[in-house]
Amino acid sequence: MIHLGNGIQAVVDGVTFRFDPRRLVPDDICMISHAHTDHLPTSFKCNSAVCSQITKDFVRARRKKEIEAISNPKVRMLEAGHIVGSKMFLVQGSTKVLYTGDFCTREKAQTKAAKPQKCDVLITEATYGKSEYVFPDHDEVMSLARDWLEEVVRHDGCAVLYAYPLGKSQELVANLRDLPLVLNPSIAENNRILRNHGISLPDTEYDPRTTKVPFIYVTSGMGKDKLRVDSLRRHGAKTAAFSGWALDRGFRYQSGVDEAFPVSDHCGFDELVEFVRKCSPDTVFTTHGFAKEFASHIRRALGIHAQPLVARQRTLDHFC
Repeated sequence: MIHLGNGIQAVVDGVTFRFDPRRLVPDDICMISHAHTDHLPTSFKCNSAVCSQITKDFVRARRKKEIEAISNPKVRMLEAGHIVGSKMFLVQGSTKVLYTGDFCTREKAQTKAAKPQKCDVLITEATYGKSEYVFPDHDEVMSLARDWLEEVVRHDGCAVLYAYPLGKSQELVANLRDLPLVLNPSIAENNRILRNHGISLPDTEYDPRTTKVPFIYVTSGMGKDKLRVDSLRRHGAKTAAFSGWALDRGFRYQSGVDEAFPVSDHCGFDELVEFVRKCSPDTVFTTHGFAKEFASHIRRALGIHAQPLVARQRTLDHFC
C-alpha cells in the first residue's frame, strides 16, 4: 500500500495519494508538505495540489509556476511545526494514513507545534532518529545566542549567522528583531512573501555601502554569498551556525564557526519516539535521515512493525 516512486505513494480505497511528489500528475491526489526545495515538485503535469497558501506562493517564487492550492475531503491538513506554512496530511478512509513530512513538536515563534494523530499507518521523517540527538530547551538556546550576540554588538562588532533561508532564518529574525539585523536578499524576499500572509518580519538587506557597524548578518553563507561572508570574516566578523547537527562534537570545527547553537526545525529523537507512541499506529514507515536506525528502535522499544523507506535518499542539509 505504501511505496516510493514519484514521492511517497499510498493507495487507500482504490485512490492514489502522493506525498511530496517530484511530478504533479493528474488523477492522483498530490500533496506538498512545505516549501523547502527538496520537497517541491520539479515537473507539472497538472497545476493543483493539496497544500497551504504559503506553500503555494513559494512554489511560484521558487519554481516560477502558478498552481492552485486545493483541499480534498479525504485529506486533513494539520500543522507540521517545521516552517511557516508546513503541513502534515491525514488521509481518511478504511485505513488512516498520517504523513508527517518534516515536522516539529516544539512551539516556536513562527510555527505551532505538530500534534500526534491516531492512525493505522504512520509515515514519519527520521532526520534525527538516533538517541544522541536530543535537543536542549529551545528558549534556553536562543537566550544563549542572544547573550553572545549582544556582547558582539556591545563591542561594535559584526556577526554572521548561518541559517537555512526559509524557516530557521525567520525563527532567528523573529527572536532577534530588536538587534541590528541585516539580511541576505533571498531571506529578505522570503520575509516579504510571508508579509502577504500577515506575518510581519524585518526585511532590511545588507548593503556594504550603507550598512553601519555594528550589525548582525543573517545568511546561509552558501553559493554566491560565500565570497561576501569570507570578506566579512577577514575583517573580523564573528560567525555562528544554527543547526541541529551542532549536537555533534565536531560540528563547530568542521563548520569553521566561532559558535554553534543546536537549533532545529525538526524533532529530536525523544520527540520522534513520543510522537509515534501517541499516534499508536499498526505500522510505521520511516524516511530521511536515520530511517533504518529509527525503524529498528520503534520495533524494539514500542513493539510496532516499522520499516524504512530509504531508496533515492536525498542528502541531508547542513543547516537542518
